Amino acid sequence: MPLKFPKKPEIPLKKPPLAEVICQVKFSPILNIAKGLPTDFQEAVRGRFPGLEVEQGVVFQLPVSGISEKHLMDATPRIYRFVASNGTTNLALATDFIALSTKSYNHWQDFRQDLAMAEKALREIYHPAYATRVGLRFINRFTKRNTASKNFLEILGLFRNELTCVLHTEAWQEPKEMLSQIILSDDVADLALRIGLGREQKEKFFLLDFDYYEEGRITFQGLSKRVDRYHSRIYSAFRWCMQNESLERFEPQIGG
Repeated sequence: MPLKFPKKPEIPLKKPPLAEVICQVKFSPILNIAKGLPTDFQEAVRGRFPGLEVEQGVVFQLPVSGISEKHLMDATPRIYRFVASNGTTNLALATDFIALSTKSYNHWQDFRQDLAMAEKALREIYHPAYATRVGLRFINRFTKRNTASKNFLEILGLFRNELTCVLHTEAWQEPKEMLSQIILSDDVADLALRIGLGREQKEKFFLLDFDYYEEGRITFQGLSKRVDRYHSRIYSAFRWCMQNESLERFEPQIGG
């Protein structure tokens, strides 16, 4: 059954509580990416992403008893990360995916524009037949600082009681950590909603993590509109999770 979060017009926030926004598009491995340097792809995105970082992991395999006493080390395919000038936004390219990530999210249209550029470069240079998985993820962290709250109990008051009731009980006080996940079906796509309590540098934060994804043989045609729909679903879920007056903590830009 499709999700039934009420639709809300998006209100840009001057200080959004987002820790990171990620969009990943997976596809069948393209060996042409692995065998050479992605110079054409770099040129296509270098105006926006001038920096470059290259990652190459190593898989360490233990020997099978009675067959070999040698330890095997296999190199995994490289991941090329093209980094924007702000240092907080990057575009990753691997043999089987591209992923756009930012830790300085301002507005959906800015993020979508970067994604459209990356998708265009991928299609024109490597010609993937179809995507196998498309996912959009918004990770929100709410702290005393970014919510202007006096204490953690005040932070919890920003959300619907259904999300925080497990933290309001006489059986314990101030739990150290909590993480729960619910997978919600929405026609052919799914929304993973993760709710949690964590700590970073001894400061507690409340987590709202929305991961909307679709799997199968997904055409690249109309991909931008598809991801627009993902964003719309995530935003509706975000607004449902928040109490009506809670957006005021993040300086809404009405008409912005």
